[in-house]
Amino acid sequence: MVVDYATLALTEQVLARQDRHAHAIADHLADHADIGDATGLLLGMFDPLSRAAVDAGRRGAQALGELDAATAQSVSAVAAGFVEADGLVRDTMLRLLAEVGRGPAPPIAPSPAGPVLPAAGESAPDDYGQVDSYLWQKVGGAGETLGDAARDARALLEEVGRWGPPGQVSELVDASSFLVAPQAPDNFVQDLRWSAGLLLGSIDWVAEQFLGFSILDRCVYHPLAGDWQGLYRAGEAWGHGGDAAQAIARNHAGLVSGTTATWEGHAGNAFRAAQATVAGGALGLSYAYDYAGGLVQTVSTVCKLACAGIGAALNTIANILLKMAAEAATPVIGWVVGAVTAYDDLNKVVRNVRLVYTILETVASAIQDFVGAKTAVLDAVTVLEDLLEGAVESAGAVA
Repeated sequence: MVVDYATLALTEQVLARQDRHAHAIADHLADHADIGDATGLLLGMFDPLSRAAVDAGRRGAQALGELDAATAQSVSAVAAGFVEADGLVRDTMLRLLAEVGRGPAPPIAPSPAGPVLPAAGESAPDDYGQVDSYLWQKVGGAGETLGDAARDARALLEEVGRWGPPGQVSELVDASSFLVAPQAPDNFVQDLRWSAGLLLGSIDWVAEQFLGFSILDRCVYHPLAGDWQGLYRAGEAWGHGGDAAQAIARNHAGLVSGTTATWEGHAGNAFRAAQATVAGGALGLSYAYDYAGGLVQTVSTVCKLACAGIGAALNTIANILLKMAAEAATPVIGWVVGAVTAYDDLNKVVRNVRLVYTILETVASAIQDFVGAKTAVLDAVTVLEDLLEGAVESAGAVA
């Protein structure tokens, strides 16, 4: 058996940092992954789904942090046990030496205290989180599923040697560096609401006279109210949480190779097996976060395309209403022409209104798909909570 107390001290510090990173992820999701203003019909539909997913995501991050804290406690207890055992061996040797009449200076008792862990070797790029530099990279990886996590966890462990030489314990990545405040692009929904008001504001009364409802209220203001930029920021926040969780997975995998040469024996082997499992759990949580972020980004993208379609339909409606208003304002001749063409004009307006409804239903369908995000996150949370339960029991047994 080989035990280097510096390895144990550094390992405990790495685990303590992962605890802090994990709880920082939980705080990040609470602050940024949920939308604030959900007053509109569509965002009102999204809001409860988002809250449930965020709650699950926070639970997963907190479970990961508590798992790291429990493992750090176990490492500390193991170190203390080794120190106690070394002390007993020293006392026994001194007694035996005294009995045979030889009394050399006693060896210095080992101490669980060790070197201070330096800063992580890597952190997020300087331009991380900027909309222009990072959007497409995230969208490209948003289609990953939890099924990929097990395969990638194996690859993570197989390649861990390139992140840190055996026998050298270090923190590979500063996971919290990925938890930057999310940014959002131009507010395309607000642009549509402004342009629709300018386009139809003075003639919307015509639709109310003939159809009995306001097109602006029915097709724009009511369904599209709320903070749509907040929706985009929520998608980015999920992605940032996923990157931070993946960094934590790398750090756990790094402990597998970093302790092989300086912590041998049953305890070291058990620790490395546990770290491999936790790395897989953290990676699964990362994919769940990315999946949730990808679905939110899909809703945002669908809404952006929807705004383009709605804008085109409103432009057609405005032209028809302008024609109907002009005919209604022209005495006698305009009334006669209007009576002939009004039915056809109203049918065109109704068809375009139905087109807008269809476009809005597409956005609603994309929102409903977000239900899968909660399921994915909960699956990852269950794995981590099971691991946490085992780690707490193990820590109690060691203590």
